[in-house]
Amino acid sequence: MGLHRDPNIVTPEASAFEKQQRRKLWQAVLLQDTFLTVLLSLPPSATHTDVNVDDFSDDTSGMPDFDPTDTAYIRGSWALANLVQETICSPRSLDLPICTTQRQKSKLVADFRAVYRSFPDVFRSWDADTMARLAARDRRVARQALFLASNYHHNLMLVHASESADVPVNVRATLDAAHEAICAFFLLYAHFEDEARVWWVFNHRAFLEALCMGSVLREASAAATTAADSDQVARDPLFARAKSDINRMIQIMRMMGEGEQGSEVARTRVTVLSELLCSPAL
Repeated sequence: MGLHRDPNIVTPEASAFEKQQRRKLWQAVLLQDTFLTVLLSLPPSATHTDVNVDDFSDDTSGMPDFDPTDTAYIRGSWALANLVQETICSPRSLDLPICTTQRQKSKLVADFRAVYRSFPDVFRSWDADTMARLAARDRRVARQALFLASNYHHNLMLVHASESADVPVNVRATLDAAHEAICAFFLLYAHFEDEARVWWVFNHRAFLEALCMGSVLREASAAATTAADSDQVARDPLFARAKSDINRMIQIMRMMGEGEQGSEVARTRVTVLSELLCSPAL
């Protein structure tokens, strides 16, 4: 089909609508490939392309049933996928550090924030209350906002949590990003429970976020060499919030695993996270 090629080159005679549809299909392929390879630490395959996100038209006049919010979602997801594919998927697939210098890490965080600022307000200026109203009014946009938030904050968490010989983990930034990411899953479960139960990618991302928070908490606790240090870690609101997030994830997984038809994967996740919380270091 040649979806990875610029439609202006391979289908120059096609209508604007047909070209837009080709770009839309390629974006879907790119997203599925990129965000799945992040979770599985596999090499990305949707890499060789000359289709540009900037060519995805904002002008939907004459294009039937094409919502401008869908266009904004596609552009935002596409820009995020391009950044993630290049800076996270590729090095992780080769067991290389995401960042080898602190300057590189700071630059990468700034690049992520620039992509986030490009999202329309509906995809970034919300909280639990406004999301509840949005889910009641426009379920499609609510799903898009939650999925985009989950993707963005999960990958920002990976950047902050990355380390190398000269680059330490940014503990507080990692916990902040993980909290924002897993809260998107909590809201998905609150407003779209049936979908949250079967949406594997969303489920698995949230599980990895809980694991990341638990690992950070365990390392911070292990690094406390005095009783005063241990007390400070125990009282830190950021660490307390992370523990609360892990407990909430366990509660949801328990509900998903209940009954004869319950998810065996959810039960396994309950066991893993419960053992993590029961670690002597925590």
